[in-house]
Amino acid sequence: MSQLPAREVNGQYVVSITSPVTGEIVDAHYSWSRTYLQKSVPMTITVLGTPLSWNAKYSADASFTPVQKTLTAGVAFTSSHPVRVGNTKFKRHTAMKLRLVVRVKKASYTPYVVWSESCPFSKELGKLTKTECTEAGGNRTLVKDGQSYSMYQSCWAYRDTYVTQSADKGTCQTYTDNPACTLVSHQCAFYSEEGACLHEYATYSCESKTSGKVMVCGGDVFCLDGECDKAQSGKSNDFAEAVSQLAALAAAGKDVAALNGVDVRAFTGQAKFCKKAAAGYSNCCKDSGWGQDIGLAKCSSDEKALAKAKSNKLTVSVGEFCSKKVLGVCLEKKRSYCQFDSKLAQIVQQQGRNGQLRISFGSAKHPDCRGITVDELQKIQFNRLDFTN
Repeated sequence: MSQLPAREVNGQYVVSITSPVTGEIVDAHYSWSRTYLQKSVPMTITVLGTPLSWNAKYSADASFTPVQKTLTAGVAFTSSHPVRVGNTKFKRHTAMKLRLVVRVKKASYTPYVVWSESCPFSKELGKLTKTECTEAGGNRTLVKDGQSYSMYQSCWAYRDTYVTQSADKGTCQTYTDNPACTLVSHQCAFYSEEGACLHEYATYSCESKTSGKVMVCGGDVFCLDGECDKAQSGKSNDFAEAVSQLAALAAAGKDVAALNGVDVRAFTGQAKFCKKAAAGYSNCCKDSGWGQDIGLAKCSSDEKALAKAKSNKLTVSVGEFCSKKVLGVCLEKKRSYCQFDSKLAQIVQQQGRNGQLRISFGSAKHPDCRGITVDELQKIQFNRLDFTN
């Protein structure tokens, strides 16, 4: 300890000793040799909180019980003695040996690799096309509590490339591409299990200008090209006659039902389904692009017929569900629709039954495409229906 630098602090010579380990002191021993001085003044050396009596005339070799029982790696403990005792000031250093036996708890670790990833999309909605190593493999050394551990990986970082199916504009393509059309409102038809909107209803308002050549003679208007009738119409709906027929049907149907006890229903639809791979190219539920996508070759004739019905605006979307699952992983999903025989039926069902009367089309797995009853027909406000399609 005589080789360690000492500093004078508040009348004490203090030596700081940094412990290289953490553990419990199980044995402490000190020693020094006599210096053969003619005159020696006894003093007290304090080590680890324990006072030790020192006299240069005598040698020492003994064990002691330290007050401080533990050591911490990197944390210093001290040994100190007074600068002077009485009129005697200590100027020379005497070698003192300190031996500590410390019980150290040795922890052993088994390192392992935890992979993390960051993808801005759901991998279930795409197909893995390529995997490449971005950080070459090899050995890496980890240090924990002073112990080194070596680990090997053939590759330390990968980049996966997926192909995903992009969203399309569905049956709204005509309106989105028309600068005269403005989006008025939109409402999600159904959501995925993750909460993303998979299908939505959009309402557009389109400005249409119609002009014709006329001749004014004495206050009468004569059409030269047959376009005057269209120019006089303030609405694009050509279903006024159909609306009156619907009202007559509702009234007549009620009488027939009352007389014969018959459950009269109008505009009955059929439940239709299409499938799409949860991870892959095949999507038989696409609203557009059927002529270009080679992955659609596996679609059934019913699915192709459903696609045509959707393009003709004869369907109402109901929902989407997982139809094939293995070990908790969804391999195939299906979408369900209600398909009707005419645009008129689709409009009355979607806007009247669902939009006004708030009658659901059932669940994704079990669509309810029933017809509209006489009572329900009478409750529908036909003047609020949009027949522009």
